[in-house]
Amino acid sequence: MFSFSKLGESIVKFVKIRDELALRNIRKDYWPVLLLFPLSVILGDLRYFDLGIELAGLQSYDLMLYPLGIGWLVLVFVPRRFILVLLRLAAICSALLLPFQLLLTDDIAKLSVFMAFQLLNGICAACAFSLFCFELNNIERLLGMSIITFYYGFYYTIWRAYPIVQSIGKVWGGVIVMAAYLVIVFLCCRKKLDGHKDTAEDGKGSGAPFVIGLDIVYYTIMCMINHIEWAEKIVYSLPYGLGSFISIALIIIIMLMSNLNAMYIWLMFLVFSLFGLGILIYDSQAAQFTGSLFYGLGDGLGYIIIYYLCAWVIRRSRSIKMFRLYCLIFFIEYFIISGILSQAFVSFGGSNHLLALGIVLVLCSACFLLIPLIQKKLFEVDWTDGIRLQDVAKYSQSLEHTEAINLKDSLNLTGREQEIFTMLLEGVSPKEIAFTLKVSYYTVLFHMKNLYRKLGIQSIHELFARYGAKKGA
Repeated sequence: MFSFSKLGESIVKFVKIRDELALRNIRKDYWPVLLLFPLSVILGDLRYFDLGIELAGLQSYDLMLYPLGIGWLVLVFVPRRFILVLLRLAAICSALLLPFQLLLTDDIAKLSVFMAFQLLNGICAACAFSLFCFELNNIERLLGMSIITFYYGFYYTIWRAYPIVQSIGKVWGGVIVMAAYLVIVFLCCRKKLDGHKDTAEDGKGSGAPFVIGLDIVYYTIMCMINHIEWAEKIVYSLPYGLGSFISIALIIIIMLMSNLNAMYIWLMFLVFSLFGLGILIYDSQAAQFTGSLFYGLGDGLGYIIIYYLCAWVIRRSRSIKMFRLYCLIFFIEYFIISGILSQAFVSFGGSNHLLALGIVLVLCSACFLLIPLIQKKLFEVDWTDGIRLQDVAKYSQSLEHTEAINLKDSLNLTGREQEIFTMLLEGVSPKEIAFTLKVSYYTVLFHMKNLYRKLGIQSIHELFARYGAKKGA
């Protein structure tokens, strides 16, 4: 039977467990890799215009989505060792198409060039996301997504508010970003990167398929709200942009300063998106301003956190198969789901608002009910980017002994729990463990709690009493 008390306990667990995020972990020599995915997204958005053309019953802004999805699909078939080469080629071809976008006046010809550009941009973005997953750490990924959200905040507050900024940005914005992008691409191609080979890992137990499923939820919710924005023109740009800026501030406060975890942000995305869409139903300036603010806030939080979550679980899986699965889902979202939802709105006899609100309400409710499962799949694992004890020579023999105990007694300890088990038996305090492994003190306490539960003990003294003698034997 469903219990609200258990649901509340699960939420409390979410906000107490954190993944390791610290600004000191941003590596200065990885800035080109960090900027690659944000610039891919920004460049694609700068060249994503509604030309006001209808072709085969589809608007030009819909047609732009299809080649973008196909670009991601290409990466399903590309071995990882060729990704950097493909990225370089796609970036060069994109730059060659840019003058045609600026000079062509014929609508159909210009649309064809824009669609070709979006195909190449999809390839670039997918290649960049591969590096985003396999090369960057948690704080670097979070910073990368915050840069993109900051751009959207600028776009809605400044770009749309001033026509002169729009006219300059459409021409020179794309040129400047393209030039910067080419420099970043070749800096990345010259750097020796770690994740350039395919692996035999299948990603089982990583939680990657589960999080990719959450990405579908995010995309569907955004399609619902975006359709209301495009079709009914009721979203105000200024409050939406302010919501994007506020979302970055909330990320900093909640994840970096308050040590709360990523799923807390996911829950806030659901609440703010549902609340914003609900308010936009009311036909008044105050309601539309408030709804637009919460829409921008929810969209910003969801955009940052879903890419952050997907990249982390793909990295944790150490599997190119999980990355390819994500690329396939991305293609399905842009090429199939978008089309289905567009047709649903066209065919629906009632208010578009009611259809969108109903679907979002169902999706949010399902996510809230799945909180215990999300907890099990995602946060009963180690989220940190800290070092491994096997790299610390003084603990190598002790760690081997712990691994033997784990196997002999069938304790089912995770790798991090075995490391903490080893260091506790060496007499190392939790704070010293945190310092050695480069993780937070609260992360160590979390793993100690799970370790004690699996061992059926309550304290460090019981740990020594049961396993200290064995270690000395």
